[in-house]
Amino acid sequence: MLLFVVFTPLIAGTLGALSFARIKSGILARIMTGLSVAVLGGSMMTALGPSQQLHWTFLQLSSYKLPLVLATGTLPGWMAILTALVNTLAQVYSLGYFAQDSRQGYFQAVLLAFTGSMLLTVFGLNLFTQFVGWEFMGIGSYLLVGYFRTQDSARYAASKAMMVTRIGDVFFLLAVAFSVMHGQNLIAQVNNHGAGIIAWALVVAVAAKSAQGPNLSWLLDAMAGPTPASALIHAATMVAAGPYLLIRYFPLLSHTPGVLLALVVLGGLSAVAAGVGAVGSQEAKRLLAFSTVSQLGMMVLAIGLGYPQVAWTLLVAHAFYKALLFFMAGIASHRAQSGLLVRMKGTLGSFEFGALFMVGALGVMGLPPTGGFLAKEALFHISQGSLPHIVLDFVLSFVGGAYTARLIKPLASKSPGPLAPVGKWMQIPAVVLSFLVLLNFVWHPWVSLPVMPLANAWPSLLLIGLGAMTGFLWNKPFRLFSGGLFWVLWRFLQGAQRSVAWLDNSLFEGVWDIRLVAAKMTTVVHWGGSGLARRYVLISFAALAILLIWNIHP
Repeated sequence: MLLFVVFTPLIAGTLGALSFARIKSGILARIMTGLSVAVLGGSMMTALGPSQQLHWTFLQLSSYKLPLVLATGTLPGWMAILTALVNTLAQVYSLGYFAQDSRQGYFQAVLLAFTGSMLLTVFGLNLFTQFVGWEFMGIGSYLLVGYFRTQDSARYAASKAMMVTRIGDVFFLLAVAFSVMHGQNLIAQVNNHGAGIIAWALVVAVAAKSAQGPNLSWLLDAMAGPTPASALIHAATMVAAGPYLLIRYFPLLSHTPGVLLALVVLGGLSAVAAGVGAVGSQEAKRLLAFSTVSQLGMMVLAIGLGYPQVAWTLLVAHAFYKALLFFMAGIASHRAQSGLLVRMKGTLGSFEFGALFMVGALGVMGLPPTGGFLAKEALFHISQGSLPHIVLDFVLSFVGGAYTARLIKPLASKSPGPLAPVGKWMQIPAVVLSFLVLLNFVWHPWVSLPVMPLANAWPSLLLIGLGAMTGFLWNKPFRLFSGGLFWVLWRFLQGAQRSVAWLDNSLFEGVWDIRLVAAKMTTVVHWGGSGLARRYVLISFAALAILLIWNIHP
């Protein structure tokens, strides 16, 4: 069954993408959807059935072996179910989203192959196997993000996603090389005896793939891709693979000096910066992309604090409500024929759409009765006793309330006029996910959370409320910087701009002068070394004259 779960989506999706021109698009799309349902069923049977392990020697060079190893387990099993579930819902959603698209079958085939790549990483029992799946996901993301190939923005975003994540992949390959050289072919061996450089290489790889720190821009531009692809990438594949990898290698990270502190700094700064960026976003999908980076930062922060179980709880809750929000944003943009918030007014104002959307909004804010509430309260709970961490959590609560309110305000308002109809295929996944967001309030796969009374959560709930109020009242982002504070900030920025301009001009002029001197010297050398006898005589005569004049004394 493990072979079926991993290789069926990889092989079938690849063959479907290559042969889509020969198969009617609608038929191919339904075949991919049916296979996705079968893979979901197989993932459930694999997770709940007896343990399995598959081992192949992919390559052997002298005493070095590169094995492909797959194995089941509790955590891989739940992650596989989560991945297969979101893929199945994205496939169903695509039946309505691409109803009028002649390349629908191709998209859904690539989506299935992309899911198979994630499952290969999930069930991989060594770094090399996970690296293969990791690379296949990079190819899949390039094809999915660049699906609208006639648009310059889509082609640019696909190339950017490929190039930025490749930087991290180089470090992942470095981790694979070190593990192979030391004969550490299984996760347990790496966790127990792995070198510190493997841990640091994995941190860099995850930072690139999960858009942390300075790498977040590729994920924002990736919103040029179709909404079903965005939902799958953000919820249960690609970027979610980063925290999953850190959870699996947590023992290695914990005994490598400095790594956990680096994760705290990386995750905390990414969460706050992306949250602030979400408040200023004017597009629905871009706002959700910023939100994803912020939520991933919270997962990385939890791992850095030494609690991988909390990071897993955040990952599961985020998968449900973020996929729901992307699907609802897709419905809103379909009805408004635009992704701008100002043009999406009232698109989810009706009860059937508004209720589904509000469930996802409550989840991303961290309010009951959703799994997002318990996951974020668990993060706040492990921060107790550290003032910086508590302040960071409170800032995240405030910012999360603010950017969610900015999303709710236009979408859930009264509709200004007639809107485009939405088919049942786009509504069914949202209904299923809204149920799972609420179910996650009382059900948590793999981990058991301590009982957290609602009364103890009042500080974060209050800050979420204040943030939401701020988001509702502000018509334009960052109006806090009005009046005197704005003047001070503006003066500071002007001074910084002048300093940078002076430095730039000075460096440019200095480099230009050096270039002119070098050019003149080159001209002189070329003139003197031209091979013409008269020039050699002239130069010799001038040198002799200078020497004589120099040595004449009065």
